[in-house]
Amino acid sequence: MKRIICVLACTFIVMSLMGQSPKKVLKKLGNNPVFFIDSINVDNTDLQKYDPREIAQVTVYKGKEAEALLGEDGKDGVVYIFTVKYCRNKYWNFFKSKSEEYSRIVKTPESDSIVQYILNKRVLTDDFEGDLFLIDDTIFKGIKFLDGETLEKEFKITGKKYGFHITSDVPANLYKGKKKF
Repeated sequence: MKRIICVLACTFIVMSLMGQSPKKVLKKLGNNPVFFIDSINVDNTDLQKYDPREIAQVTVYKGKEAEALLGEDGKDGVVYIFTVKYCRNKYWNFFKSKSEEYSRIVKTPESDSIVQYILNKRVLTDDFEGDLFLIDDTIFKGIKFLDGETLEKEFKITGKKYGFHITSDVPANLYKGKKKF
């Protein structure tokens, strides 16, 4: 039960950071929302298996949006939760399909700690997997390889040999997140 509370607390923190009041989210969700973790339908007890630090992205659908996704089953809301590992695999596959340098330097999703990510001129430090996860062909503009010298000169970053500057539009469903993204 403690883990469910932790996961839900993380959900509310993420929602508040994205500009939605946790109270408003709670009020609009029904008693039995449908949960998905990494695109797999799970029940409330499965939420206990996850440490909140493993969560990278949470998206909540309510009302007509939720019913459009799941029909009558979505009447109490739909919550999509994506883990850091899932997000990292998704953006790693996406970026390696867009850049030969990325594919050559970042051999596995776990090895991306050797590079510095920069998204729309914003240096990404901690908990960035959810941001990169949102990038797809509809908003992607480009990915540019940066060597260590360029990282230091243009972004004042030391300690990294490589970097990638990703440019993209803001996702349409990023609620009040234009400044962040």
